[in-house]
Amino acid sequence: MQTDNQTNLADTFHALGASFRDRAALVSGARSVSFAELTEIAAQWARQIQAEGLKSGDQVGLALRDSIDTVIAMVGLWMMDAVAVPIDFRNRGDERTRLAEEFDLAAILEDRDQSNGAYRSIVCHAGWKDLASQQPKAPIERIGAEAYPALISLTSGTTGRPLGIVAGHRTILLRSMGYGFEAAYPFGGTFLNAYPLSFSASRNHTIGQLMRGATVHFHPPIFSPEELINKVNSLGVTFLFAVPATVKAMLALSEGKDEPLMPNLKMLYCGGSGMEASDKRRAAQELTPGFLHCFSSSVSGTCSVLSGPDIETRSDTDGRVLPTVRIEIVDENHEPLPAGEVGAMRVRSHGMAEGLYKNRARETGDKIRDGWAYTGDLAKLSQDGFLSIVGRSSDLIIRGGANVYPAEIETVLSGVPGVEDVAVTGFDSAEFGEEIAAFVVTRGDVSEGDLAAECRVQLSSDKRPRKFVFLDSLPRNTNGKTLRRELRAMLED
Repeated sequence: MQTDNQTNLADTFHALGASFRDRAALVSGARSVSFAELTEIAAQWARQIQAEGLKSGDQVGLALRDSIDTVIAMVGLWMMDAVAVPIDFRNRGDERTRLAEEFDLAAILEDRDQSNGAYRSIVCHAGWKDLASQQPKAPIERIGAEAYPALISLTSGTTGRPLGIVAGHRTILLRSMGYGFEAAYPFGGTFLNAYPLSFSASRNHTIGQLMRGATVHFHPPIFSPEELINKVNSLGVTFLFAVPATVKAMLALSEGKDEPLMPNLKMLYCGGSGMEASDKRRAAQELTPGFLHCFSSSVSGTCSVLSGPDIETRSDTDGRVLPTVRIEIVDENHEPLPAGEVGAMRVRSHGMAEGLYKNRARETGDKIRDGWAYTGDLAKLSQDGFLSIVGRSSDLIIRGGANVYPAEIETVLSGVPGVEDVAVTGFDSAEFGEEIAAFVVTRGDVSEGDLAAECRVQLSSDKRPRKFVFLDSLPRNTNGKTLRRELRAMLED
């Protein structure tokens, strides 16, 4: 699996080390690593990994709990032109075994051996790090014409097993540089990262912030909204990434406040899933004026951004399409549709992934077709360039031959006073093929009759839910996306 250019992020990090030298690059608890130390330690790790028998082109899993170690290992792998495959450190041994088989991992770097002999485990314990520290700190210069991708990014997925999105060094570099098209992306300062580096957005922002000379503080991935807000204010954080579920939790603390909860935060970058229009407006008013909501995917990179005055006037959309991104909405025959019509979304952009890696073969499947990245989303484009995501193609409900988009129903139900969270799915129906169910999290006294009455007012009869299920919370993955397969399973049970 090779690429056709010699761009390598290891060179970028060598340049950052020379430019910012003693400035803190990575901080976790009491541990701090400067920009110069990052490249020096990464070179030592690369040589120690080579001493373990790994080589250029090898695909290597990273399942390290310490985020600083994860960044060091990733840069070290790039120095030796190997391919990093970040894995959620919370995955069990059997899950790691499956990933090692499906993605041809030469080894997994981990905190303790969970392989049970099923895959090659390299345990990065204190003794291993001591051995690495005895290696030379000098840069490793790549030799030869071969070049390999930087990453195989494992999608968290809301259904089934993860896919591997192949991303080259140039793709990641362009994605990081492309943040400048979105808004007044801050340089220098402090980034508080509260999510594991197995999450592509967390990883992309870490690289993007380091490229801008910022110090990245890693927050433990289990936190309360109060903890996050207090850390932002006490550290003087200038940039924060958060998924919509986290933003919603912070908004629960802002009601009745006269001032934004994080007044000095320059940018609160929100993405990873859809978000209610009212929450977008509230976030800009009650959390920080620097709030931004984006739509992006692992296969396409960032496509659109909602920020500034658009938050107030176009909060019902997912923002303006970026000037360097080409988007088309197409029908089932891949023919472009007119503005305002719903169809499959496809993208050509600087942030496009190289392909899809799955089951021992580099495949493109339906993710890359005819040079377009298909995100798997159903969407529409306005005449003036605003993108609206109406749902995943896999979530589309076909009731009696009519297409029903869950997002439309969710928007109606989220407007009912007392509704805190909602997700809509289809379920099997002998009469109509599929029927509609709404799963609702409420606060206070909200009845099924209240919900049904609102639907009767705002939705045609073929779009009204036939079942309402009240839950304490919606099931979500670590990235905040609703696990609709678990909701459908509740109905089947």
